[in-house]
Amino acid sequence: MERRNQVSADDLGKRVSFQFELPNGYLSEVVGILETYDHPAETYLVRTKDGGLARVPRRGVLFGKIVSGSPRPRAS
Repeated sequence: MERRNQVSADDLGKRVSFQFELPNGYLSEVVGILETYDHPAETYLVRTKDGGLARVPRRGVLFGKIVSGSPRPRAS
């Protein structure tokens, strides 16, 4: 399967969508605001609409893209 990740660490604050493989081999998806990129862990941290924080390992990303539309305001 070809991997296509169009999201970079420079896309902070943008609404993103990822489909990624978990360490146990299962697939997961997340849509939300890219809060930060943890460089040492090579992991994206995405704030979901319910306020949760999803960790997306860069190596596991199958598809990643910027989602069009207005980003939601960041919580203070």
